[in-house]
Amino acid sequence: MEKIPVAILGATGEVGQNFVTNLQNHPWFEIAALYASERSAGKSYAAAIDYGKETSRWFCHEKPLKKIMDIKVKNVDKVDAGECKLFFSALPSEVALEAEGRVAKEKPVVSTASSYRYFEDSFTYLPGVNESHTKMIEIQRKSRGWKGYVVPQPNCTTIGLAMSLKPIYDEFGLKRVTMASMQAVSGAGYAAIAEWAKQRKTMGGELPCDMQNFVQKTFEGNVIPYIKDEESKVKKETVKLLGKFSGGKIEPAKFKVACKCNRVPVIHGHTESVFIETVEKCLVDDLKSAWRSYRGELQKLDLPLAPKHPIVVMDEADRPQPRFDSYVENGMAAVIGGVETNVYENGFQYTVLSHNVELGAARGAVLAGEFLHKTGLIK
Repeated sequence: MEKIPVAILGATGEVGQNFVTNLQNHPWFEIAALYASERSAGKSYAAAIDYGKETSRWFCHEKPLKKIMDIKVKNVDKVDAGECKLFFSALPSEVALEAEGRVAKEKPVVSTASSYRYFEDSFTYLPGVNESHTKMIEIQRKSRGWKGYVVPQPNCTTIGLAMSLKPIYDEFGLKRVTMASMQAVSGAGYAAIAEWAKQRKTMGGELPCDMQNFVQKTFEGNVIPYIKDEESKVKKETVKLLGKFSGGKIEPAKFKVACKCNRVPVIHGHTESVFIETVEKCLVDDLKSAWRSYRGELQKLDLPLAPKHPIVVMDEADRPQPRFDSYVENGMAAVIGGVETNVYENGFQYTVLSHNVELGAARGAVLAGEFLHKTGLIK
């Protein structure tokens, strides 16, 4: 079949590069254009990221293809919406609102930014959870007079939580949810990873010790118990993702969510301790069965990047762990373990792990693009 030409907005950053690795050999999509800031515009992609040099800013393990390296980067302020059928955006949220909106006047945009998550005519799409919400696309088109649309992904911390709650909410209902996160440094961007690496190098082989003077963004041997705006995003997005489309809008789910978000010295993978109370009585084995049997629309459509098992349950008490389990199902599954009852009526607790850079960023966005194409929303 003839491949669909796609563009990447914000192609030189870490998430943009992940889009490149997930699209360069894709069976349906073909990279036709790369966009970045004015500083990179006019250069080949290789030159824009200093590929092959000591100053290289290529962050991915997978190597880019030569044909991609040879593409000339264009200015994101001057996007030609006519040259591609679909745009993937890895732009920072502060510039995404204007740039994505300009493109969406003509063509669809799938975004990892938060700019369009919270408007009345918008929705966040988590593949395998809320396919019914794509009806909001027509609402958005009409309200803004667009030919295209913007479909943003949820916050990466929301993703593992919402995936794990979906089968339980559908089968047993939920009264309340409490979550404490342990989030990877990569969730704070490449600058945070570089700072962490610098701290490790300074320490040499020594173990971390107490520090007399407070230093912001100390990742090594530390837990940072605050991530700006993260908790409000999780609370808002979780109930919206599990809500119902009705009367031209999304009615959020009625259960309550409380959470506390923490940054920990892990490279990839957000781990979350989750405490739930169900409406219906059930057993631990009932929860495990619901998770293991869960299959969404993506599995029925057999999409290229769809995991065979969107939720994987581990029986070991000390799993999942991010260093060993983040890449289960190529980083596209919610991995659950430590499932047990607790002291509350119909109360349970468990650990869920999801890959914040794969399912939580570019690879998850490409999967969203696959679904939109397969269901006729990209033409």
